[in-house]
Amino acid sequence: MKKFDRYVQERIAEEDLHMLDFAHDKVEQTLGMLPLRMTKRKKGFMHHAVSIAACMALAFIVLLPNVSVAYAEAVDDIPVIGSLVRVFTIRNYFYEDGHRELQVKVPAIVDPDHGAAEGMINQNVTELTNTVINRFYNELEISQGDGYGSVYVDYETVINTPQWFTLKLTVNEIAASSNMYEKYYHIDRTNGCYVTFSDLFEEENYDKLKAMILDQMKAQMEENEKTVYWIDDITQQDDFAALSNDQNFYFKKNGNLVIVYDKYEIAPGYMGSPAFELSPEQYEPYISEYGLKET
Repeated sequence: MKKFDRYVQERIAEEDLHMLDFAHDKVEQTLGMLPLRMTKRKKGFMHHAVSIAACMALAFIVLLPNVSVAYAEAVDDIPVIGSLVRVFTIRNYFYEDGHRELQVKVPAIVDPDHGAAEGMINQNVTELTNTVINRFYNELEISQGDGYGSVYVDYETVINTPQWFTLKLTVNEIAASSNMYEKYYHIDRTNGCYVTFSDLFEEENYDKLKAMILDQMKAQMEENEKTVYWIDDITQQDDFAALSNDQNFYFKKNGNLVIVYDKYEIAPGYMGSPAFELSPEQYEPYISEYGLKET
């Protein structure tokens, strides 16, 4: 638990809470409307004091982000996922003003055996969630509280075994339209490595995997007329469904590989984030020399 304590202390030192200018002005305006004169009677003084406290509390609840740092509320309550990797919520961000809403759960992991991979994941998660949160507050400040929109960030553990670990982060940003995307983080716990798609497959084999995915798309569209992929869109050309070095993927417990595309990447928005499953017999011939340990 000493390692966790150190991690908590480092994250606390990095906290930087900032009040938006327009929110600060509204708080000052609210306080300025309060009566300045205090009566000599104790009852009157208490009445004014309670009024001030109530107005300040209301202003902060409605106008400011409620940043609930879940560090050390109870170390014993941190969920233990599997037998080796601990996953917990290091910060909760909340904001709601009747027009815009923010709900962000920022996860962190503790892997006692693979500090480097753990650090890479935690740093990337922090950078991604900070980007999303900052974008929300920048848009909020520009709009001065007008308009509507919401941002939700959540996470889940996809797989956690002594050999393999995957964390999934989901971001849903809703404004004039909805945009949802996912990010998967992997640790090969046998080798202690942080793993990306390009670690598992050579680029020269991407097209072979893509061909299998295209076959699944065509089969799905033949089976269901409501299923639509932009296969025949001439504007897509060879880039359609192209796999990238940082392609989203994960492994199921049965060993199947699931390749995930972002919303709007290969299909209309109502299709969500399309995912395609390949069996070990399909993808194993194209595994790189890095290899894949049992999950």
